[in-house]
Amino acid sequence: MNRVLRTAVFATLLAPALALVAQASEPANVKELQKARHDHYHELGDSFKVIRDQIKNDQPDLAAIKTAAKVVNDAAATQEKWFPAGSGPEAGKTQAKAEIWTKPAEFKTAMTNFANAAPKLQTAANSGNVAAIKTAFADTGKTCKGCHETFRAEEH
Repeated sequence: MNRVLRTAVFATLLAPALALVAQASEPANVKELQKARHDHYHELGDSFKVIRDQIKNDQPDLAAIKTAAKVVNDAAATQEKWFPAGSGPEAGKTQAKAEIWTKPAEFKTAMTNFANAAPKLQTAANSGNVAAIKTAFADTGKTCKGCHETFRAEEH
């Protein structure tokens, strides 16, 4: 057999095997991605709870608020990476609705709104001004609600 023919036969036999390996490993990666996204949002929710609970106190723990606000701001800065194609409901159980991928411009606007509000929350937290924290917290929370209504399914 000449070299070209051997290479063609080898490539023909190897391609399906490589495709099977890729398919077998892909779901694990998507599942890991979905879990990481879920974990990020739980951490984000926990941080919002810390801030909410503290601003209700007569003597809020400003250090706890600062720490939580940093988590919120960091999440806002990285959230776009949490939604690659193929990681939605078609890949398994997730709270991420298909609308994230079918209405990408709307979803990007919702993420941008959150990304614009979160630094203001962190700035307010760093200032120690409780009134400013309350205002920034409410404004940031509204951006979360706006996204949840369209792009997030109920807890599974």
